[in-house]
Formats: sequence, C-alpha cells, structure tokens
Amino acid sequence: MPINPNTMACMDFLGIDFPGEFMNLASSNNNNIITMAMSEDGSEFLQILLSSRDSRISNLIFTRVFELILELMTHQFGPYLFQKLVESVDENRLLMIMEKLTIPENHIYHASVHKYGSFSVKKLITALKRSPLISYVTNALSNKFEKLMTHPTGRDQLLNMICDNVRFLAQDPTGNYVVQCVIGLGNPAINDRIFNLLEELYVKLSMAKTESHLVEQCLQLSGMNWVISEFIGSDELVMVAKDRYGNYVVQTALKESKKRDGTLDASPVVKLEEYMGCLQGGHGRNIVTLLKSLQQLIFEVVLLG
Repeated sequence: MPINPNTMACMDFLGIDFPGEFMNLASSNNNNIITMAMSEDGSEFLQILLSSRDSRISNLIFTRVFELILELMTHQFGPYLFQKLVESVDENRLLMIMEKLTIPENHIYHASVHKYGSFSVKKLITALKRSPLISYVTNALSNKFEKLMTHPTGRDQLLNMICDNVRFLAQDPTGNYVVQCVIGLGNPAINDRIFNLLEELYVKLSMAKTESHLVEQCLQLSGMNWVISEFIGSDELVMVAKDRYGNYVVQTALKESKKRDGTLDASPVVKLEEYMGCLQGGHGRNIVTLLKSLQQLIFEVVLLG
C-alpha cells in the first residue's frame, strides 16, 4: 500500500522511520498513538502500520487505544483505523473489544446512533461474520432495537446497516430476530430491499428452525413473490416440503397464495402435485392434507358460484 505524501510528511514531522522508530516512539509515551489516531494523517499512518501484519505493532496499537475504543469508533478519523485494528488482532483481543463495548454498558448502541460510529459497527459486523463473537453485536442490537428505531438519527443508520448485512444476519439466530423486527416495521422501501437481497436464500432459510420464521413472515407480507418465485424454480422444493421446519413454510406459501389469488394456480402446488407419492410419509403428509383441503374448498366455491 503506497504511503500518502501527507502521511510521509506526518512521519517526518514526528521523526518516525517505518516501522522501526514507531515502536520506540509509541512505547515511550502512552498518548502518542491516541494523538495520531485522532488526526487524519496520523490515522492513515497507523492503518498502514497495521497493514504490515506485524503482531508487535498491532498489539502495541491495541494496548494504547483499547481504553478509548468507543472514542476511536466515533471519531471523524477513527472508523477506518478501527476496521484495520479488528482485522489485525487475534480472537482474544477481539473478545476484549467486544466485552469492552457491551459490558456493563451497551456501547454498541451508542456507536450505532452516531454518524461515524455506525460505520464502525458495520465494519465490526463484517470482521466478525465468521466468528462466534458476532453474537455480542447481534445481542446488543436486538436488546436496543426499539430504542434505536425511535432515535432521530440512529434509525436510518441502523436500517441501512442491517440491509447491508442482511444475508449474514438472516442466517444468525439473534441476527435473524433483528431482521424480523425490521420487516415488522412495514417500511416498503426497506422491506423490498431486504426481500431482494435474500433472493436465492429462501430455500435454505426455510429448512432452519429460527430462519424459517423469517421466510413465513416474508410470505405474509410483500415478500411473497420473491419466496414463491424461488420455490417454483427450485429443485429442492420437495425437500423443503418434507423438512420438519420447511413443511410449515410451504403450508404458509400455499395458504397465502390462496388468500391472494383465490386459486392455487400461481403457487408451487402444480410442482408439488407431481410428487404427491413422495410426500405421503413424514412431514410431507402435512402438505398433502393441506393441498386436498384447499383444493376441496376451491371446488366448493366454484360450485356455489
């Protein structure tokens, strides 16, 4: 990564060689790194140092900024440095950061409603996607969800943050609950964005305990077309129908199709009818029973009409 000329000037002004002299300077004064982190060129310089993947440097920077981690997240020049830091430290250091941000006070909430802090939280989610530590973030957001939704600036920032990470959050037990809460707000623009971003995940989500509730919620709202379209085009529809959780999703799809159109022509029923024999056992029997019931109801309505 090339060093910006302004950053070079900052290093020259401080009398720092890259990266050797930095260790001596930072070790001699606890305030040096904090001062640098809160300036544009100093922040960029620290990011470059962290990019070197030198554990001595990342550990030293971590030690100096740890007590002021929230201030770093919410400072004008802090989010990109914070991002580099969480990408550079090990799992133990990340745990320390998460505990600092959530115990005893929910600093994740405070960062989420801040102009720069919300960017830091978004980067934190990205960095922790493959770590069990992500539960700290999702729990913090779910616990303060109602408060965040009534905050004058936090609401829009959080909604955009959730949309940006919805494919990941939808597959996390706590994050899934957060997504359900957002959809429940009934914001058409946000919901359409979420339904579109979840495309090609509906089949997978339908066969998971918590995630299946999210798909049912989509079916009951304006996300029905996305789900039905994916079901009809999927080779795994029968698998979903026979699944212990998926069969409830398919039942909801059939019922909601009937409510909307008055028929089952536009629903996955045509595809399911081809495999009625395969559905006779296990959870698939629920689908067979419902199909017969709905078809009988439609037949009676036609006769009465």
